[in-house]
Amino acid sequence: MRVGSIEARPGTHVFGYLSVAKSRSGLSPDIPVHLFCGAKPGPTFLVQGAIHGDEIFGTIAILNFVSRLDPRKLRGNVIAVPVVNRMGFELGKRVCPIDGKDISRLFPGNAEGSVSDQIAYTYFEEVIKKANVMLDLHAGGLTGYERYVLFTAEKDPENHTELEKKCRRLVVAFGLDCAAFFPPGTFGGSGASRGKEAMDEAGVISFTVELGGGTGWFKNGEDNMRDEERGIWNIAKAMRMIDGDFEADGPFCTIYKADVVLWKPPYDGLYIRKKQFEHVKAGEVFASILDPYTGKELGHVYNTKDSTVVPGGQQWPTLGATSIVELGTPDEIVDRRTADLHVSFE
Repeated sequence: MRVGSIEARPGTHVFGYLSVAKSRSGLSPDIPVHLFCGAKPGPTFLVQGAIHGDEIFGTIAILNFVSRLDPRKLRGNVIAVPVVNRMGFELGKRVCPIDGKDISRLFPGNAEGSVSDQIAYTYFEEVIKKANVMLDLHAGGLTGYERYVLFTAEKDPENHTELEKKCRRLVVAFGLDCAAFFPPGTFGGSGASRGKEAMDEAGVISFTVELGGGTGWFKNGEDNMRDEERGIWNIAKAMRMIDGDFEADGPFCTIYKADVVLWKPPYDGLYIRKKQFEHVKAGEVFASILDPYTGKELGHVYNTKDSTVVPGGQQWPTLGATSIVELGTPDEIVDRRTADLHVSFE
């Protein structure tokens, strides 16, 4: 298994840095990469964290996974990247601070563009295109908490492609009791759509886990951390790369059609949720914004459609116009006890 100049032979684990770009000052934001080349042939699983530099929950889960994975007992290859956006990670910023761009919205990248464009291009060519499955770990950052698996809506809801069928299986196999997809036009810009199309063309199954975050994540996040690492192992089991039984929150996984995104008003203040992970009627007050100094109520956030809160959302004051929560209606409830969660890449 080879990524850039990093090469691992069967039954070994190798660590190195993928050279991706250089700024005009000569700064080189090389990406740390762990390569596991299994003793037996099989698919390639890419798990990555911190493409948003302030979402570090996945980084720790990946390092825990790496410390326990034995390549001698592995079928296929694992590419583990604890931090994609290295400069953003080191400065606690969501985007790459060199040019202010969001790397996750730039795939398949541009070799002649700015630093983030070059990072996206090299990473896509050298890492993503070599994978059968890409698991992208995100979190709520400093101001939010999330707990669901996110995947792209199928192009034809009545006629799923083989990649889409496999993606649904893996989403459920991860082990959380909640998953969601955004119908076209609900959330996310054209950059995310271009990246997904490029991955589809390359035959790469890609999905995201939104898990953890918030100012108290370290003290209160030990269980979440275990669940995230558990999910990484589950994906390897679903791909038949390792043996073992699936572990999960419970027997059922509800997949939501997350067609409602609520946004914070254009003024700032303390954001106080009225609803947690429950049903909210259309027109009902979901949250209030308070003046943090006088306690005066500045305004409300109203729900726009009868729906259920997808587990997550902002939990603290936020600046500027930003999404604060996603809501949806059940699209499918999968019983893990009877569903086949394995995928084949023969």
